[in-house]
Amino acid sequence: MLEWLEISPELTLIATATRAYLHVPPAFGANPFDAPMRGEGSSETTRWLFEGAIAAAARALHAPQATVECSPRALSVPSWAYRLAGYYHTTHATRRLLPLVAQRFAAQGRTQLARWAEEKAVEEAGHDELALRDLSQLGYRAHDLVEAFTPPRAAAWVTLFERLAAADDPVGCVGYAHALERLALLRGPAEVRAIEQALPQGLNATRCLRVHSALGSDSRHVHANVTTTSGLCADDRRAIVKACYLTAHVYFDPALDDDFHSAGIEAAISTFRTRPQPAQDAHRTTQTQ
Repeated sequence: MLEWLEISPELTLIATATRAYLHVPPAFGANPFDAPMRGEGSSETTRWLFEGAIAAAARALHAPQATVECSPRALSVPSWAYRLAGYYHTTHATRRLLPLVAQRFAAQGRTQLARWAEEKAVEEAGHDELALRDLSQLGYRAHDLVEAFTPPRAAAWVTLFERLAAADDPVGCVGYAHALERLALLRGPAEVRAIEQALPQGLNATRCLRVHSALGSDSRHVHANVTTTSGLCADDRRAIVKACYLTAHVYFDPALDDDFHSAGIEAAISTFRTRPQPAQDAHRTTQTQ
């Protein structure tokens, strides 16, 4: 069994049960993947189609697939606060939009997709509050800070999610969620510990990161997304994987790198502090959630 998706007129993503690869249509002669994908999917081929879409987005931007959002070596309290503002905006968009998407699926009689959106809305409930709690732990007026700052990558994701949710068919929201949850698995325990050790001793300001990393439940969510998608019709699967590709493209786009230093945001963030910034201790002990 094969599944495929046209990334561009010059490039087609093909998935088998064991791998994904990119196919360049021949200049002359027949192209077996010229027509849109049809037929049923399977959990194996759909999983590799998702994996290939994320890898293709990285390839398109010449980015390593294990891109790290924030180097612990360069991390400071203000830079972590800025990154937490990004987490807030993406998680708050999920809280705001998923119930509406569930209602739209239900109104269309798409019971399986409505159940997927309803369950995910329940699972993601309160994650935006975790970001606010982390910001408060760092000594900031959390609500005021997130109203003032939206990192460019987070803004691009929220805009994409809003567009997918408002489309005539919101099925692309499945691909958006899958890409974010699959990419979250790149944030491993070592990176979480390094960030905790770079922050001042005694602070517990990585709650939101932990639930959106390999330490959280995203591995289970990724499996559920694959299972849900593989059972849909070919047109739905194509739309979902295309949305996954677009979401991953935002992740790897260097033009959306945080403008923390270039925009002079560090000084502005300091105006939102409720107490003096604690001294940072590079040898702090790892905090538990």
